[in-house]
This record gives sequence, structure tokens and C-alpha cells, in this order.
Amino acid sequence: MIVRTFVRTALSGGGGLFAALAIALAVPASAQNAPPPEVAQALAVFDAECAKIQSQHEETGAGSPRVYTNQLAALRRKLQDVGDLEGILVVMQESERFITVIAGDADPFERVPEMPESALVKTPAALRQLQDAYLKNKSDQAELCNKQFTDLAGRLIGRLDAITKELTIRNRIPDAVLVKKETDYWRKAMAENRLFGAIECRALVRSGRLPPASDDLSEATPGARTGSSADAPWRTWTVEPVARYAREGSLFGHPDLPDELSLTFDKERGQIRVEGVRVVDQASIDMRDRSWLGKAIRWTIPAAKQLDATFQITSKALAPNKDAGPAVQIIVQYDKTPSQVFTQPILHRDMTIQIVYDTETDARRIFWVQGQTGMPLTIPADARSIRLLLAITTRRPGERCDSTITVR
Repeated sequence: MIVRTFVRTALSGGGGLFAALAIALAVPASAQNAPPPEVAQALAVFDAECAKIQSQHEETGAGSPRVYTNQLAALRRKLQDVGDLEGILVVMQESERFITVIAGDADPFERVPEMPESALVKTPAALRQLQDAYLKNKSDQAELCNKQFTDLAGRLIGRLDAITKELTIRNRIPDAVLVKKETDYWRKAMAENRLFGAIECRALVRSGRLPPASDDLSEATPGARTGSSADAPWRTWTVEPVARYAREGSLFGHPDLPDELSLTFDKERGQIRVEGVRVVDQASIDMRDRSWLGKAIRWTIPAAKQLDATFQITSKALAPNKDAGPAVQIIVQYDKTPSQVFTQPILHRDMTIQIVYDTETDARRIFWVQGQTGMPLTIPADARSIRLLLAITTRRPGERCDSTITVR
């Protein structure tokens, strides 16, 4: 599997995201480092194949819910014929639940949002068989989708390798070096099972929602190894010392908090490393039990217009469900107003959380890109004493955290 987020989004009607994939590799470099014509041709082929995959999977994904609802209607008629009232009521409840979820009330944390584990029934057995078949069909679609995308990227890499060799033979060494860097980038993304995250970030760069790291063809993506550009708004923030943290009550730096997890910040690279294994069960501080424990880093922001950043989170240790750790939390507060809190469990290897200005609402908001969820931020233009806190916490002993957060 490439990335669970890719599977869930692609197979739940995420046409917009597939459209981003279709243009993801066509991010223009600067005029000085424009890709050679041979590369542009290879990328055009890639774009066309992406569009083909998009069409196929949108069509397949759109048909699955309709098939399932028809199956539920047929099952209800069969149960009616044998006088199974309890079975009919369960099927009616499932039909109502499924239609509601498909209409938009889905849990973004579930791999198959319209069929979470909590919806699976024991009886009637015929209904459970339909649910299991639905999940298997989704899984089969996901495997096919991942295979097609991996094969497509593999062919692109093979073509870029051939172009590098051809350019070298023709003594076009600068162009050959550029293409090799591009090839190495995608080969590394595949080897580290981060292919979709890399492509998604390239799409964000192209749309202007993330700044390129440099003018280099290979490094002009948020997947590059170093942090954000020197003129990124967050570079104006004043960082405070890392401190122990408890999510309950947003307790920052209390001396009685246990020392859970390790957090370090490389300001030059814009990278935060958080790692460790939870040891204690909970801590009782100020007559209140604290279960979510970890570390936090806090910044002071000079002005509202500087409250603009992207947090690219790459994790090796994932939360098993949305009620477990590790989890990331971002808190924004200004003057003496109540804190504005955004929390997400780390359920995916690659997560992108942005604080951006929304032109439609004329306000800022925190937005989780992959889950397509977020919240508005109420920050007046003349706000003073703006603070942003980023925390990583775990909930139970044994939970592990191993995350790198790049600030852009």
C-alpha cells in the first residue's frame, strides 16, 4: 500500500485530489532550471496516464454505493417474504445510516468512511455478508489503484533514467544532472513508501499553497530534504523553549508534568523531531487527571499577517484509532481571548496541516489537507500577543511516537 490516505481519498470520490495528481509532476521550475524538452514530454505522458486512472476509479467508486443500496433493498424484500421483522428493522437502519454517510456525514479517520467497523452487524448474517463484500470490493479497488500508480511512477523513473543517459552521451551535462536529481527524488520516494505524499506536495507547490524550497528542479518540492525558504512567514516568529505538556487544560511547562517524549527543533532547517515511548499511565496535577502527555513548542507571532504556515508531518509510528496517540495539537491564542484548538490523531504516515488565509471567508483557518477538515481562526488584523503552540502527545503507556515535522 502506498499511503492509506491515498486509498481512502481516491476511492471515496476524491476527484479533486486525482486532478491534482494529474498535474503534480508538471510544477514549473525557474526559467534558469526549466526541464529539458525530453522531460516535458515524459511528464505529459505521465499526466495523460493519471487522467486515465482518475476516470477509471471515479467511475468504479461512484457505482459501489448504488450497488450496495440496491442489495439492501433486495435483502429487505427477502426478509419480508419470510416474516423476519427484526432483520427488516436492522436492514432499514443500515440503509438509513449508509445513505446519510454517503450524503456527507462520514468519519474522515476511517479507511472506508461509509463502512466503519462500528457499523458492521452480527445479524442478520446476510447483511453482514453484504457489508464484508462491500469492504472487500473497496480493498480490491485500493490494491488496483496503488498498483497502477506505482507502475506508472516506475515507468516515469525508467524513462528519466534513459533521458539522463541520452543527455550524457550528447554532452548535455547540466541537463543530465537536473534530470538525475529528479529521478533520484522519485526513486527515493518509492523506496520509502512516500510516493503519494511526494506527489501531493508537488501539487500544493504548483497551486501556490506551499512555497518551493529552491529553484532546483528536484528540490522545488515540499518533499525536499531541507526546510522552508528563508523568507517564509514563520521565520519571523519568536520561539520559546520546548516544554512538557498535557492536553487536558492545555497545561504547558508545569514542573509536575512527567517527562514524556523527546522534542527537538532545528530552526535552521525548520524541522521538529518528536520521538519516544509513553511510560506513565497518567498524572494528577492541580486536582485534575492528565492522560494526554507529551511535549510542546510555542512561538510568539509579531502580527496576524505573519500567521501563515504549513506543517508537513511524516511519521513512522501511527495511532491505531482516533481515540489513541500519538496526536498533534495546534493552539492559537491572542491577547486574553480563549484558545482556538485544532487536534488530529496521527493516523497516516504523511499529514499536511496548514494555517492559511481563506479569501472566500476573509479569515484564516487551520486545515488538514488529506482529511479535508479544518476550522476557522478568529484573529483580528490588529491582534496583539499572538501565540501558536504545537504539541505532540500520547494517551496510554506503550504508545510510540516517531515523527518529523517540517515547518514551511
